[in-house]
Amino acid sequence: MTTTQPPLNDIAHMFSRAFFHDPLFVYFFPNPSQREARAYYTFRFLVAHASQNGQVHTAQQPQDGAAVWLPSSALRHSVADMLRFGAVRAMLKQGPGAIKRQMQAGEAMQAVHHRALSAPHAYLLLLGIDPSQQGRGLSTPLLQPSLDRLDEQGLPCYLDTHNPNNVSLYQRFGFEVVHEDEIPGASVRHWAMLRQCK
Repeated sequence: MTTTQPPLNDIAHMFSRAFFHDPLFVYFFPNPSQREARAYYTFRFLVAHASQNGQVHTAQQPQDGAAVWLPSSALRHSVADMLRFGAVRAMLKQGPGAIKRQMQAGEAMQAVHHRALSAPHAYLLLLGIDPSQQGRGLSTPLLQPSLDRLDEQGLPCYLDTHNPNNVSLYQRFGFEVVHEDEIPGASVRHWAMLRQCK
């Protein structure tokens, strides 16, 4: 696993493949022929922002999988962040409908996040494994070192997921569901999960 100078484009493309069938990204980009290409710009922005403000852990081959973490102090994006990390390009490539759906869903999830946990914590922004590598046990080496470090620091951690298959995966790492409901205005189920430090 590596955390230094992640190849942002490769990681963003990997997330676009990994999240192709994720209900939230199906909602954001309903046309399957365009989804992977358009989702890339969202992931490129998120990974670039996290590489400067949080941590990006990758598998030995970065295109195989990655976990992206942010400290709770860096959850909101400033205007400078939007310009620096590619949000304007995403807006041009994705179109106003997709941008509106992402903004509305993001605001709804942030409201749940703030209610569930306002103390300092770590946010697991993304965990993705390339479809060709799924089922090979990469989740543990991607997550466990960070969870061990957070335990040592006494910090809880939080995540959002929209795939029911992921809930049991995260429960194996000690996360518990603290919220479950549909995102307002979207037929997408949202699970918010919290892990207290051990």
